[in-house]
Amino acid sequence: MKIRKSVLADGALLLVTMAWGLNFVVMKNALERITPFMYLAVRFLLAFLILAAIFNENLRKVDKSDIIGGSIIGLFLFLGFATQTVGLVYTTPAKSGFITGSNVVMVPFLAYFVNKKFPGWYQVLGAAVTFVGLGVISLEGGFRINIGDFLTLLCAVFFAMQIVSTEYYSRRGNPINLAIIETGITGMLSLVVGALTEPMPVAIDLSMWIAILYAVICCTAGAFLVQNVAQKYTTSTHAAVIMCLEAVFAALFSFLLWGESVTLKSLVGYMLILAGVMITELTPAYGVKTESFPVDN
Repeated sequence: MKIRKSVLADGALLLVTMAWGLNFVVMKNALERITPFMYLAVRFLLAFLILAAIFNENLRKVDKSDIIGGSIIGLFLFLGFATQTVGLVYTTPAKSGFITGSNVVMVPFLAYFVNKKFPGWYQVLGAAVTFVGLGVISLEGGFRINIGDFLTLLCAVFFAMQIVSTEYYSRRGNPINLAIIETGITGMLSLVVGALTEPMPVAIDLSMWIAILYAVICCTAGAFLVQNVAQKYTTSTHAAVIMCLEAVFAALFSFLLWGESVTLKSLVGYMLILAGVMITELTPAYGVKTESFPVDN
């Protein structure tokens, strides 16, 4: 029996989304033995080399607009991953996954500064529901917020800015070259910040290499390739719904593999965030599309 290409494409996107969700747990464990910026430097520089090797023909045609756009997008990507990775040291994989996933509700509002178009009332509703959920899982007694949750919320803002800038510059340059350059910029900035602020690692053991290679192959370079091929054969709505499940997989793997407890309070917060994201993703908007970018985790 022949399997429809759209079913295979959806299955491939689901595997990518599961890989992103699992990576929150993998990163959490890795950060107990490697400093955040050194982890990011090795991960993104390796991903850059892989993408540059695969798309070397494209890279030969790089122009000024690609370099400018890729550098700006790469700066936002670096800031997003920097705050996410450092934040993950102080929060749980599930909370990190859901707070990071809230970036999609911010995109239509940040896009207003680019296209001057009101996002739409469904997007306002989605944002309101999402931020109520964020408050439920993040606010503690006396309306204090955990430093890890705060940094992860900043990461969501930076990832939203990365999505908006990607939308803007991809219309003016080569999307593949933009992805290669932004990955390289993220790796280089991580290396510089790590060298200036963190102790140099004596050695990276086998378990660290496994964690890094998993992130490089399954969550960065590999995810980029799979998503670009898969989205030729499925709809943007299918892709959006599937990618919304990233935070759900992060919570599931955190519960099963990391031993994170799930309280009624956190469960209600997670459901509100997921509902807000789904409202934003699946209803008409006047701003830019809010589909996840393949190096979101």
